[in-house]
Amino acid sequence: MQDPNKIFRILIKFMNAQYVDSFLNEGLLFMNNIDFFKNYEDPDLVIRGDAHEGLAASYKADDVTIRFGDYTFEGVVGKIDIRYDHEDDTNIYSMTKISDGIIIEAGETGLYLSEDFLKFGDTAVVIDGSNITEFENRLKQAIFADKSIFTLRDDNVFAKQVSYLNRDEHHSQMDVFKKFDKYSWQYEWRIAFKQVSRKGPYSLKIGRLSDIAHVFETESLLNYPIKLVPDNLYTAKE
Repeated sequence: MQDPNKIFRILIKFMNAQYVDSFLNEGLLFMNNIDFFKNYEDPDLVIRGDAHEGLAASYKADDVTIRFGDYTFEGVVGKIDIRYDHEDDTNIYSMTKISDGIIIEAGETGLYLSEDFLKFGDTAVVIDGSNITEFENRLKQAIFADKSIFTLRDDNVFAKQVSYLNRDEHHSQMDVFKKFDKYSWQYEWRIAFKQVSRKGPYSLKIGRLSDIAHVFETESLLNYPIKLVPDNLYTAKE
């Protein structure tokens, strides 16, 4: 039996209505870099800003010895975070991707998405079912045809579901596809790459998406649960 956590049925991009046309008609993905999100000034940092974006590793201080020559530092507490400066230049684009496993875990009432998504925009563009594979194919074609972008990853992955980690307990390496679990409500699927000769935002165009996407008001999408039903997966009134 296939792992339900690896079966994805819904891909959502929350945005303001003014950006919908360019997303649907051009497939425009406007990608800020990690430095932008790391320094994003927002009273509610758990929404968009993330001071821990781009960490290469995060260690528990109690399990690390810090030495400088023959001198050993004492009394280090909390977490020791390590980052490489070049990661700040990584461009990222985030969407919400829901698996069968997430819905099953939500129980009989179904999965209600967080009202915090309202702060991402008043409109939700939804790609579902086999159209997710089509979207990913168009994305891959656009990325591999663009010689101005690249990835340093050994696995050559440009897009991946984010893994969420407990900040207090994590004691290991991290990467651009790992975040701390206070953001787990976002169910983030992330696109990430670097630019060959430029820094700052990047506009990736993957082509028309209006044939595979549906547009909803964010508020209406959040009002009802996402459920598994015999024929398919959809959002509906109980």
